[in-house]
Amino acid sequence: MPRFTREQVRRRQRIALAVLAVLILVVVGSCTRLLIGALRPDDDAATSRAPFTADDAAMSVAAVPEGAPALANLPEGIELASDEVIGIDVSSHQDAIDWPQVAGEGISFAYIKATEGSGYTDPRFAENWSGAREAGITAGAYHYFTLCSPGAEQAVDFLAAAPPDDSALPPALDLEFDGACDERPEADHAQQEIDAFTAVVEEAWGRRLLIYSSAEWREHYGLPVQDGRPDWLFSEGERPAQADWAVWQFRFDGTVAGVGGGVDIDVARIEILRDLAAIEEGEGAITHPPEEPAAG
Repeated sequence: MPRFTREQVRRRQRIALAVLAVLILVVVGSCTRLLIGALRPDDDAATSRAPFTADDAAMSVAAVPEGAPALANLPEGIELASDEVIGIDVSSHQDAIDWPQVAGEGISFAYIKATEGSGYTDPRFAENWSGAREAGITAGAYHYFTLCSPGAEQAVDFLAAAPPDDSALPPALDLEFDGACDERPEADHAQQEIDAFTAVVEEAWGRRLLIYSSAEWREHYGLPVQDGRPDWLFSEGERPAQADWAVWQFRFDGTVAGVGGGVDIDVARIEILRDLAAIEEGEGAITHPPEEPAAG
């Protein structure tokens, strides 16, 4: 007579299989936890990671070679001063750019459009950014601000496209009315949204924004955001009258080999740009409280 009945044997087999399955799950789960632990950064290390701190000394721009072809774009009778360099500002409007050829023209820096409003990244930004830097041209990113979306949202999109970079020029804010947004809110509301953008970006980059504005913007809203920040001014035919300008845009239709069609040409005073963009320890965001209504 057998020691166990057939039914008892089957029952024991089922129990053994169940125990084996549990053991396999335990082993696999332990290995998975070990693997995840190895790949996941340590929580304490992640939370204690030092925030980005700008090293302004890392921002350098090459001098313009004597006789560089790009100098032919300067207004008649004007030559670069010893503290000035020549550059361009571009976007996808220029299509593909041959950056080594641009560098060969004597272009030392380039401001490159990164984003506009919220939800839009210039389709050639990454290509232009890497192309300029590989060619030895110091790059800076700019954001075209609109009044159709919150400033904080625009800042998040800008930082996603152009995260802080010590070797880059300070980020720039472009204030104009030529884009797709037709909104014209009250000045206080517009300034609050600009302040929201500047606070987030400047906190992340550790540098003040360079401010560019059109004449129409200044006539409509004024330019309180420029207070305490480097200024990017347009002046045709001569240097800006403002003594502490950091970047001077002097033409929209310049000729530079490697760029198809006309291109914006700029002169920068790098030391002034560096000094005005620096944020000293303990300084916070520059904000602009609403103006008190006039009495009476």
